Amino acid sequence: MKLSWLFVALLFFQDDAPFKPMEEFEVKLDFQFKERPRDDPNKIELNQTHRAYERSKSTGVLPYLYLNLRVLKESPEEVRVRVVENGTTVFTKKFDMNTVLKLDMGFTDDIKDRVSPHEYIVYYLSKDKKPLSKVVIFFEENGTYIVNGQVRGKL
Repeated sequence: MKLSWLFVALLFFQDDAPFKPMEEFEVKLDFQFKERPRDDPNKIELNQTHRAYERSKSTGVLPYLYLNLRVLKESPEEVRVRVVENGTTVFTKKFDMNTVLKLDMGFTDDIKDRVSPHEYIVYYLSKDKKPLSKVVIFFEENGTYIVNGQVRGKL
């Protein structure tokens, strides 16, 4: 029992990685226009809201967002990257200065409505997979996007 409390205490008091300095990376928004995939017309969703129903029946192209994250200043200790999307690890891989992470955010309306991911945390890791720094990208419900606590713009 004491061992489990010690484990829980370690999880809560673990030092989190500091923000990566803004001059060491860049985040570029890549807007594209895509057509939303159609739902099966023979399928009925009983718990679907009116807004979700209208979204599924919409036609035409809609704005779709990708984020391109690139490191500008190399840090020799940072050899791996881990991407966490809304609390779930998406991938972990080796990276170098030439690596551009392309994060698929989804349709802009879905980001605002919290249907698709609205928060990414990119951890830069050492050889032994310990977090050295991080970049946090967060989209508010009104479309404002924040990078490492600083407002960068609005969708």
